[in-house]
Amino acid sequence: MPEVKTNAILPKGEGNGLNEVATDLIKDPSRYRAVIGIVDCRRVTIDSDTGDQAATVRFRRVEVLLSGDLAEAERLLRRALESRSGQEQLPLELEDEISQAFAGLDLDKVAEEEKQAKERGDDAPPEDPPEEAGPSE
Repeated sequence: MPEVKTNAILPKGEGNGLNEVATDLIKDPSRYRAVIGIVDCRRVTIDSDTGDQAATVRFRRVEVLLSGDLAEAERLLRRALESRSGQEQLPLELEDEISQAFAGLDLDKVAEEEKQAKERGDDAPPEDPPEEAGPSE
C-alpha cells in the first residue's frame, strides 16, 4: 500500500490560518490545537529498489477551529476514524488520545472571551483555559 508523507510547506498568506495562533503556539507548544485543512498531492516518489510509492501532501488551506465548533469537530473526527478503521467503537487508547486533544477546553468560557474581545475590537486571542487533570468525558 502506498504511504503518505507530509510536507512542511504551508500555504502563504490568506491560506495559512495558523499564523493567527503563532504567539499562542510559542507560549504553549505542547498543547494540542484542533485544525481543519485542505491538502493535495505535491509529488509522488517511487523507491527504485522496492517500487514503493509515496505521495507527499501539500497543505492548500489550514484553519484553527473556532471554540464553538470543537464539540462537532471531535464528533466528526471520531466518525472518520471509526469509518477508516471499520470499527463501531474505537479502542480505548485511541479514544483517550482524542479526548486528550479536546481536554481542558471550557468551550463556553472560550466562546465568551472571544465574543468580548470582538466587542472590544481586540485582535488578541483569548487567554488559554486552565488545564484540567485527566481526559474529558
